[in-house]
Amino acid sequence: MRQRIASALRYAAERVCPAPSASDIHGNAPYSADGWDHIPQGQYDYVPKGTYVYGPVERFLLVPKNRYRAVLLPDQARSADLGIGWLTEDNSAEGYDLLWGDSSNLAAFKAEAGHARDKLTTEIVDLIEVHLPNSGSVCDVGCGVGDLLREVRRRRPALAVSGLDFSGKAVEGAARAMPDGAFQQFVIHQTLPYETASFDLVLCTDVLEHLEYPKRIAAELVRICRPGGTVAIVVPDGTGDQFLGHNWFWSEESFAAMLAELDARVSTLPVTKELMAVISRPHETGTQ
Repeated sequence: MRQRIASALRYAAERVCPAPSASDIHGNAPYSADGWDHIPQGQYDYVPKGTYVYGPVERFLLVPKNRYRAVLLPDQARSADLGIGWLTEDNSAEGYDLLWGDSSNLAAFKAEAGHARDKLTTEIVDLIEVHLPNSGSVCDVGCGVGDLLREVRRRRPALAVSGLDFSGKAVEGAARAMPDGAFQQFVIHQTLPYETASFDLVLCTDVLEHLEYPKRIAAELVRICRPGGTVAIVVPDGTGDQFLGHNWFWSEESFAAMLAELDARVSTLPVTKELMAVISRPHETGTQ
């Protein structure tokens, strides 16, 4: 009886004088300059178990995704039976090896959502074709098996191609498709393994949302691009994306805010609805 009375009193008190919300306590600033790259500080696990968190998906999904990983139970095996996404949901190189290194898995992945991946590849290059140099070099950071680079090379055959991926099977597949390319396996953390101003065009598709430090890597993409060159970054629209392998869920506005210091032009791709940021590196003073 006492517990029921106490619960009723608490409920009545909350109705009369509601507790302050998380935004009242911590503010609404979406990013922080210290600690984790652009995760609001002091806003983890601030609601009791059994209560609900609700709000814009691009803000509130990042909380559990960055703090917990998908794991297999002892009696479970990694399988694509319920969808290709189950192979890569733990965001590991081993999972992506099963995708990029298996022809049937790769075919199923490309066929998903009415061949959305093929449409995305074509759409990206259509929109950046005006920035494609006739000669020089292009690098794809997170190149997979090289589909995007092959489309670029189809339109600009003289371009030298480079790429990296954390999946060894992806790197092997890209090298088979373009034997004259320079491909390497590399796990992205806070830097990229290239010299400053190495490439005329730098591409990065569906990578930043997987990373712990996306803003730092965006700056790295700009660093390795030559003056007068172009950087193109593509990420899913986080307002609808709920894939467990992703750490970040940007809207067009929050993605633009994250890249504001780089003078990025952000838009939504008309066909696949992913978000694209285009960054044009200015020519050095006195050059054209």
